[in-house]
Amino acid sequence: MAGMRGIVVIDQPVEDRVVGWHVHISRGRASGMAGAWVLVADDPRIPRLLDRQVLVTTDRAAQRFGRGADVHHLAMAIIAETSAMSAAVAMAAPRIPTRPVAAVAADPLASTALTLATWVADLLAAWDAIEQQRLADPRLVARGGPTARPLPPGWAPTPVAPPTATPTAPAAGAAPLAA
Repeated sequence: MAGMRGIVVIDQPVEDRVVGWHVHISRGRASGMAGAWVLVADDPRIPRLLDRQVLVTTDRAAQRFGRGADVHHLAMAIIAETSAMSAAVAMAAPRIPTRPVAAVAADPLASTALTLATWVADLLAAWDAIEQQRLADPRLVARGGPTARPLPPGWAPTPVAPPTATPTAPAAGAAPLAA
């Protein structure tokens, strides 16, 4: 997690537009939605906006940016860690959403990215609540250390390449990103 700034959900709903929705990852404070953008596909700012971010891609964006981190695996990692802690100590586990709920953005091009970003934010909010319970119970502190873990064990996505790197295989007809 060193050097990682957050998570960005990326979609390319049409050939000439890229949508990004950022989700902040915190350590001991609430995580949440952090901003969004819709840019032309060859906008030179895109690599900077993705720098040191964990990338979650839609199927359409994966063609250009590569397969990103799996949000379903994030949900399963939270459930697994919560189950392990609950086996040791009675806990009031928050609701952990295992599927996204469709969201509608003001710009229709951003709705798919908003749906995934909301799911990520909801999962991180559940994880934050679980971590607060863990830190409040001395029997569980040893399980993960004395500070809040920003992500659950078992979900260790790799941040995207630095802005000088070009994303993998642009979609057919799409212009590669400028560095």
